[in-house]
Amino acid sequence: MRASLLTRFGSAAAVTVLAAGGAMATATVASAAGHPKPAPKLDATTLSIKNKAIAHGRHHTERIIGVLRDEHTRVANEKITLDARAGKKRRWTAVTTGTTDATGTVTITVAAPTRRTQFKLVFAGDSTFGKSHSNVVTVNGVKK
Repeated sequence: MRASLLTRFGSAAAVTVLAAGGAMATATVASAAGHPKPAPKLDATTLSIKNKAIAHGRHHTERIIGVLRDEHTRVANEKITLDARAGKKRRWTAVTTGTTDATGTVTITVAAPTRRTQFKLVFAGDSTFGKSHSNVVTVNGVKK
């Protein structure tokens, strides 16, 4: 069987392209296997806060209420930390924790501070939801 020089050259070029493509695909699969998978994208969350002073005679408390939400729904059964700061150092410190209920609401009751104190709620995030924190509420101190 006789083939022209052009036909032979075209066949050789096609074999070369196929061989290179196969080698390239093999290299891509091999290199992809060596890299870790990117972290899954977490659902963004928001955390609201409000406070309510509760006074019974000489016993005063503050009720801090927050709602944890993702983009579309309220998030239940998640741990929320109440942070506070007061005085000259003004560093945030964890006061206590609470858990969101079925409606995504957390209610934390603390003794009313004796001096001006700021509070915020913090959600550390988990494998499904991203971390978030609330705005800050300021509670003026109660004289005892």
